[in-house]
Amino acid sequence: MELLITLSLFSTIICFLSSAILGALRPRGVSLPKKIFYDPAQQFHCLDGSGQFPFHFVNDDYCDCEDGSDEPGTSACGNGIFNCLNHGHVSVNLPSSRVNDGICDCCDSSDEYRSSADCFNNCKELGEAALEAARAVREKFLKGEEIRNEYIKLGKEKKDEYKALLEELNKQEREALRVKNEKQDKKENAETRESLILSQEREFKKAQEKRIAAEKRRLVEHQLQEEAEGQQAFSELDVNKDGKLTPNEIKIFSRFDYDGDGKVSDNEVQFYMHKKEEMSLEEFLTNGWKIMKPAFTIDESDETPSETESIIKDDQVSIDSKNVQKIPADNDEKIEILKDAAVARKDFADADKLYRDIQAEIWHLKRKLKADFGEEDEFLVLETQCFEFSEKRYLYKFCPFDKVVQVVKVSKEETLIGLWESWGSDDDHHHYYHMKYSRGASCWNGPNRSVEVHLQCGTENKVTSVVESSPCTYVLEFTTPALCKTLPPEIKKILKNDFTFI
Repeated sequence: MELLITLSLFSTIICFLSSAILGALRPRGVSLPKKIFYDPAQQFHCLDGSGQFPFHFVNDDYCDCEDGSDEPGTSACGNGIFNCLNHGHVSVNLPSSRVNDGICDCCDSSDEYRSSADCFNNCKELGEAALEAARAVREKFLKGEEIRNEYIKLGKEKKDEYKALLEELNKQEREALRVKNEKQDKKENAETRESLILSQEREFKKAQEKRIAAEKRRLVEHQLQEEAEGQQAFSELDVNKDGKLTPNEIKIFSRFDYDGDGKVSDNEVQFYMHKKEEMSLEEFLTNGWKIMKPAFTIDESDETPSETESIIKDDQVSIDSKNVQKIPADNDEKIEILKDAAVARKDFADADKLYRDIQAEIWHLKRKLKADFGEEDEFLVLETQCFEFSEKRYLYKFCPFDKVVQVVKVSKEETLIGLWESWGSDDDHHHYYHMKYSRGASCWNGPNRSVEVHLQCGTENKVTSVVESSPCTYVLEFTTPALCKTLPPEIKKILKNDFTFI
């Protein structure tokens, strides 16, 4: 321990002595890296090549170079740069216009060497505070880096799982396609049988409907013919044409001599007249004609059937003979065929759905394998997680590589404010420091909501703030160990001479 302290003090002394010597050999305001360009023994060349001058022109309070490089220690050039050496703290560059402006910018007060400003050198105190802060940052970084390495390991394992699953799904896809094609063939065969029997049934029904329609038509024609014949018979029997039939008029016609005794008796008249004294045309057509018609057609009973009756019988035979072979299978067979077709359709639909589900899963897996989850897949562990941030009115849900949602605490109403789009920077060094989420819900009379996520190294995954930077545009701050890859340059600069970590 004593040896370590001794080495630390020795190194600090050497550092201060070296800086003091170098500082004495360089013009005021010149940084140590640029000291080689300021040699008093030679002509001074403007750093931008705009001219050359005797060395005593440097810091003569007159701007000779276009880039202001001849006046690093004065405010003569508006574009000049003044370097604060700040022994014990971090060296910084200032615009030379701030030299001797009455404001202490350098902690070693070197920028106010010719002003009335009451400056004092507090570089040691600031340096110690900055070093302590830098040590805390490094401590946090080291913990985060350890977690990040674990994330990398988990990311690799997850990618290997995805690859193995993809290989298995590819096999399942081929098998599912085979089964689907097989089920499709069965479905088509079953549907062919179904279509055939349904087609036969439709034809049979059409034939039946045609026959029934023909029978109805013939019945109507027959009724019309009966009515016409009845009217003709009534006209013939109504001798006095008074629109009524009487017993005396019936007696005139020998056709009503039913018993063949040569005359129409009163009993025969009463039979044909339904025991009525007179009969109108309407009553005759309704009741009388049915009884009297045989008396009109008895002489024709032995003759050849009428043309109409022959046509009717021929039609009936034609219809029956035409459709007798198209009568569908019995009901049990039909039910079985229809059932087979329904089962085949369902089996095919199930096989097709399984095939499409496997294809969808393959598509998602391929997207995950191609997605950018960091240089070493260190962000992959965040893919299935969501993180919340609560404020007075809203609760925000941040789901990396998916979406960002705003929830009203009182009503629980959710609003999508962004869908994952891409990493937010093309710069290789800062590529993973920003995330873009777009295509959120549309604002009233405004653009679609969007979110920009700023990432920082941290020992835990945590949303630290959410701000609506402009209407419908949000900025979300997020810390994650996945970003703990390299220390920030400014921290490295502060820790460069920290011997406690040697």
